[in-house]
Amino acid sequence: MRRNLAFALLTLFIGGSAWALDREAFTVTHYQLEVQIDRASHVMAVTGQLTLRNDTKLPQKNLTLQVSSSLSWNGVALDRTPLEWIGNDYTSDIDHTGHLSEAIVTLPTALPPSGLVTLDIQYGGTVTPDATRFTRMGAPEQLALRNDWDQISEPFTAIRGLGHVVWYPVSLPAVSMSDGNSVFETISAWKVRHAESQFDAFIRVINGASKLCIAGNAMASACGEFGQTADPRTGGMTEQVSNNLRLTSLAVMVPAFAVADYIRLERPDIAVFHVPDNTSVARDYAAAAESNQPLLGEWLNPATKPAVIIELTDPNANPYQTGSIIFTPLRQSDTATLSLLLMPAQVAARFSSPRPWIEDGLQRFLQAASVERRAGRQGALHFLNEYLPALVKAEESPAPPATATASAPQKSPSDDTLLNTSDEILLRGKGGFVFWMLRDMLGDAVLQRSLAAYRPSADVSPAYLQGLLEDGRKRNLEWFFDDWVYRDRGLPEFRVDSVYARPILEGPNKLALVTVTIENRGGAGAEVPVLVQTPAGERTVRILAPSHQKAVARLQIPTSPTKVVVNDGSIPVSNSTESIYDVPANQEQK
Repeated sequence: MRRNLAFALLTLFIGGSAWALDREAFTVTHYQLEVQIDRASHVMAVTGQLTLRNDTKLPQKNLTLQVSSSLSWNGVALDRTPLEWIGNDYTSDIDHTGHLSEAIVTLPTALPPSGLVTLDIQYGGTVTPDATRFTRMGAPEQLALRNDWDQISEPFTAIRGLGHVVWYPVSLPAVSMSDGNSVFETISAWKVRHAESQFDAFIRVINGASKLCIAGNAMASACGEFGQTADPRTGGMTEQVSNNLRLTSLAVMVPAFAVADYIRLERPDIAVFHVPDNTSVARDYAAAAESNQPLLGEWLNPATKPAVIIELTDPNANPYQTGSIIFTPLRQSDTATLSLLLMPAQVAARFSSPRPWIEDGLQRFLQAASVERRAGRQGALHFLNEYLPALVKAEESPAPPATATASAPQKSPSDDTLLNTSDEILLRGKGGFVFWMLRDMLGDAVLQRSLAAYRPSADVSPAYLQGLLEDGRKRNLEWFFDDWVYRDRGLPEFRVDSVYARPILEGPNKLALVTVTIENRGGAGAEVPVLVQTPAGERTVRILAPSHQKAVARLQIPTSPTKVVVNDGSIPVSNSTESIYDVPANQEQK
């Protein structure tokens, strides 16, 4: 029962407590939705039930339910009895429209802490292309729509959930894209709260849908059940196609689906949903995915489910990955490019983790490993360093404590650690480097063995992966994880402090002992490669360079050095201007 907003607000003001409304008080433990899609009219109509739990320490009488602003609330009931609720337009960038349609619901009695309540809900409206949240920040509309491509229409129907189109109810405080990472941090916190929530949606497409297929994450392997159903509006029959979308956790995968005249192409550990006109291109994607299998087989356990490619029929849409599903236009391209695009979804089909940095970092690391097979180590390092400029900016610290202000406080070592960040630059960029550095320090066999032993359910401590890698304390990695994972200490900054060479053996077996002193001016330590170049070739030695300290590397070479380089690009650094030193001719000491 909807109440007059002005009267209701006055009542709430008099009551005095509504202004402390906690939009994160409740967790939806179970979604049970029936979704009807009419592509011709762009309409989505939703009915169903929500089971909510009071996760606060106080009884709660009011709760909020939010959906996209293009959808309208029709009713909220408890045990088939309509409840009083207030409709509210709520500005927030968790939806592509930049606004939410919010229902502030009053329960008959306050729900105690940990108490559960199941509500009947009805809402609906249209879903059309909308990139308001980006265009109001000044982004060109056509460019913005390549990212916010969600819509219901006959030529193109594809919808993602929270963070794109809020097509299932949530409850979150207002956040803005202009406010740093607040949108991503808020969504990340919501996912953590809903890690054990169950999601069931029965999706039905009506009106001329007999040739269509509904494909999405965690859906049945078949496209859908084709048939006819009674139309209550006309009393006749209407064609429909339906499918069930089921998720047992909302921590990683975002409920999403697409509708088209799909054909399913199956290969070992990969499935491609594509339209008939793109059969040959779909085969190219399947072949590219198959080309990743040897590498994946070396690094990860066998897949527990196939990776899924779902074609977006809008050729301008940007690809989107959620877990082991990737939504993407099918474009002709070379195998190398396609294999990189598909690798993250294929990794997710074989390996999952409750820690985003492990999941995202491993996906990027294995992309780099695949580049290494085709283009060598330098090609792989070039790929990893594509993130470096953004990573350096993300790791920039504010002014020193003496000049820090309340509005720009000094960065704490606990800020934006890999354990708590939602920043994709850190999760994928820094996380990818972390796995690459671990590989360089420990070797392939140790890292592969640890990944094979990893169990998501056992990862209840931040040090779980560290323990697997240390293999019974055979190697102490506490310093590394403390600098790179548990705390945010920034990046290293290496400088060649001195180079000294002296002969130790004359004659035909001439040898020189080279001593290189390097300084790490950055906040994070690293085991860094030091490359010593001579006219006869190059030698490399690895050295542990703690933060804000000097370290010494010594090696024997057949002749005097000509150049010393600290770091081959395998370690992300904040500044590399002093990491190369050209040794002058006839001068053995810097």
